[in-house]
Amino acid sequence: MTDISDHFFPQLQNEFQFKNVQVQFICTRGHELNGIPDSVIDYLVYNYTLCAINAQAGLVALALRRFWEVLKFDGILFVEEEFPISRQDTLSQEVWAEKLRILKSSMILAGHPIFNEISPELLKSLCYLAGFAKVEWMAHSEVLADIETLHFFQKRLDSLMKEMPNEKLRAGFSEMAVDLLKKAMQAGGMEIPVYRLVAHKSAGLLSVHPIWGTSRVYCAFFWL
Repeated sequence: MTDISDHFFPQLQNEFQFKNVQVQFICTRGHELNGIPDSVIDYLVYNYTLCAINAQAGLVALALRRFWEVLKFDGILFVEEEFPISRQDTLSQEVWAEKLRILKSSMILAGHPIFNEISPELLKSLCYLAGFAKVEWMAHSEVLADIETLHFFQKRLDSLMKEMPNEKLRAGFSEMAVDLLKKAMQAGGMEIPVYRLVAHKSAGLLSVHPIWGTSRVYCAFFWL
């Protein structure tokens, strides 16, 4: 398991010490995978991470090629990502989309790079360009009925507002956050449209194997 920071490694190590699984922690950027040789990984798992890599234009293409390099032949890449914010079919999905728009706007004004979600169709094409031979994806929704889930959003926004250049901007974003909470209460929560993509390094593998056991699994996670 790797992360760009080793801050949480001791906590995670404590959580895994009593489980029947061997875990190695490596501090490296998600698109570089320094310290991981080529052709040694059976399963590569990226949950809500490519949008952060994609904050720098073009980097996701290099990342996918690096994923292909570290996977064994017949290795599998698993990706779970949110849809780009243009997708909103229900009121509860409008809450999700508005939350992202507020966060992205505040990140720009605070001078931070913004995370860019990738459509599954585009990601599928990029996987083929990176060398993967078989790519499939399917969509589903994660329904968060408890509006308490917006507390993390508010905490993140409060931190970003401290870096905004003037009080009027901060007041405006505070007002938008209050309106978002009201809409979430009206909608009964927040519905997040996500997709899961599976890419195979070789054409010979026609089914997904169980990811646990003796296989080597690399996981990367990021939460906005």
